[in-house]
Amino acid sequence: MDAISSKSIKALLVAGIHDWVMLDEVTWEVTGGDLSEVKREATLRTLDYLYSQGLMVPGDLGESGFEDWSGSPSDWLAKSQSELERMDWKPMGAGFYLRLTRRGDVAARGVKSP
Repeated sequence: MDAISSKSIKALLVAGIHDWVMLDEVTWEVTGGDLSEVKREATLRTLDYLYSQGLMVPGDLGESGFEDWSGSPSDWLAKSQSELERMDWKPMGAGFYLRLTRRGDVAARGVKSP
């Protein structure tokens, strides 16, 4: 996690214990409202880490509830970037969600434990 914030990763994992994590929560956690190129890149690196490590899966809300995106983690990252750019990096309640995987749930509960 050298190029990304372990604090942000931990916060997003813990947030996912009780509910799906909205895209705007991800962007706020990483950027703190600073939408500079550096912070946007950090957001993408954070999403890439969550996806590639099997901690969280992106998806949309559909008729059956949370519906995982199809494809691979690299596909998800490309789609995530496209969505963020479409919303000018200001999702404000819009966009996709992230859900914890089993591995992510175990990691999140480990963060919460003393």
